[in-house]
Amino acid sequence: MKGFYALVILFLHGLVMAPLEGNLVAFEPIESSIEFGNGPILRDASDPPKVYKELSQAYERGADRVCVINVGDIKPLEIPLLFALDLAWNTSRFDFDTIPLYLKALATRYFGDKYSDQIASALMEYSHLAGLRKFEMLEPTTYSMLNFREAEQVLDRWRNLATKAREIQQSLPSERHNACYHLLTYPATAGFNYYQTILGQGKNRQYSFERRNSANMYDDLEDGKWEGSMSTPKFDMGIADWRPSSRDVVANLSYVQLRQDFDYAFGSLGIYVELSLSAYRQGRICGSINPSLLTEEGFSPVLPLMDPYGPKSRLIELFHHLPGIRHTLERTPEEHLEVLIDWPAVPTNLTETIQLHVEWEPSPPYFDLIHIPIRNHRVPTNFTGFPESGSFVSMEGPDFQRSSSATVSFKHIPYLGSRARSGSIALRPYMQARESEEGARSAWVEYDFYLFNSTKSFNVTVYVNGALDTDPNLPMKFSLSIDGQEANFTRLLAEPEEAGDTASGWTEAVADHVWTRDIDIAALEQGPHILKWAVNSPEVYLEKIILALDGQLDSYLGPPESALVG
Repeated sequence: MKGFYALVILFLHGLVMAPLEGNLVAFEPIESSIEFGNGPILRDASDPPKVYKELSQAYERGADRVCVINVGDIKPLEIPLLFALDLAWNTSRFDFDTIPLYLKALATRYFGDKYSDQIASALMEYSHLAGLRKFEMLEPTTYSMLNFREAEQVLDRWRNLATKAREIQQSLPSERHNACYHLLTYPATAGFNYYQTILGQGKNRQYSFERRNSANMYDDLEDGKWEGSMSTPKFDMGIADWRPSSRDVVANLSYVQLRQDFDYAFGSLGIYVELSLSAYRQGRICGSINPSLLTEEGFSPVLPLMDPYGPKSRLIELFHHLPGIRHTLERTPEEHLEVLIDWPAVPTNLTETIQLHVEWEPSPPYFDLIHIPIRNHRVPTNFTGFPESGSFVSMEGPDFQRSSSATVSFKHIPYLGSRARSGSIALRPYMQARESEEGARSAWVEYDFYLFNSTKSFNVTVYVNGALDTDPNLPMKFSLSIDGQEANFTRLLAEPEEAGDTASGWTEAVADHVWTRDIDIAALEQGPHILKWAVNSPEVYLEKIILALDGQLDSYLGPPESALVG
């Protein structure tokens, strides 16, 4: 058996390590927190890839005798605790890519082989979703309601997970129902309910700004399920604190006054288009339209640019400003329309804005125009990489086009990542990368991207998996360069005022699970380009790189990955 070390398990809300007196030990222990009660509490920090990353790195660096695990409350944290115990028993059996196999073995032990694949898959999905953001730090504005359908897609993933968990539980023998409920169904369902409530506040806020009638539907969700509060206090007045409130408060709900006539000149129909603030602005001071003048400039509904490399569809929503309004499609408060383009039917190199005429009552008819910009430019047939789309290029770390081939090189780290579904990349072998900083710096990966227009200077954002500098002789650094520029290694974390201080911004980063760093890039010409990434340490795990050619949009997760062609 290889890789054994003893574990001291502490069931505490926080831990202070006191120095030992005398020469009692000749090794350093690990202190790792599965739950940590010290602003913010790491409740449900049960992401097995993160646990493996931290403990395996400590083990590689010689902390191989004692590991102190701060569990906090053992009952809801069996899986990460079992994982840490099994990892301590034999570290050589584990790697990032074996984590799903471990969860399958765990599921087989408790529930049999028939549903073990489904249970392991659901546990991995819960791990990833819970790792996007600490529950205690989730706010109605965390995920964007307007951009990239971010909040909608995250909530859909929670909904699908909760549904899957309930289906698995019902498929198991009755004597296994309680165990499945505890380990999977409750966490998945509670996570969905919590997200539905908090993000529902954000949706209510958006709808209220837009003066939608449906803003008032919040109180009727699930037959009034959220009209009061849940039995256990979990909701507060936007206060990020690990200590529960004395009573639930669903704060800052807005209601539209339906008995008050909407301004006649504003019209009765609201028009929302994806990635646009037009409905927000119209609801406040302009309205959809008046009988004689089309909306213009920032008040006009304009979809984001549609091209062959972007999302397959874009969203338009038509909604009521007044009760009793009739749509010709269906008698509903809102209509959700998907705009799709038949690209083979669009002439090559066409750049045009299509205008969609929308007409509604009363008489004489009100009308407005929805603007749909289309660009059918194509990359050269010999290009492999990421084309620009919608003024963004988004690349996940593992999807590089080329890499150096020395002994120390970048490897795919599956499952470790909150901003990239594909995981992250880091230097391996771990110890060899640490032993020679020069060798580490010489390793690189390259990403090819294509611009359809020349750009002015723009911003690049990198997402690096959460970490701290733990070696004063090897602070984490990275280099990002374009088109053959010299490497420019920069510290990932600012140098602390005093050695050993926690990095500036740690509280925000630990809630986000990533460090984000912005780099200014000079203007580039139209055509293909190469981005080169390098680091000095195997503890820098790159998740995603975003090129924002026309400015960043509000988003927690960042734009989804661009299409990879070729």
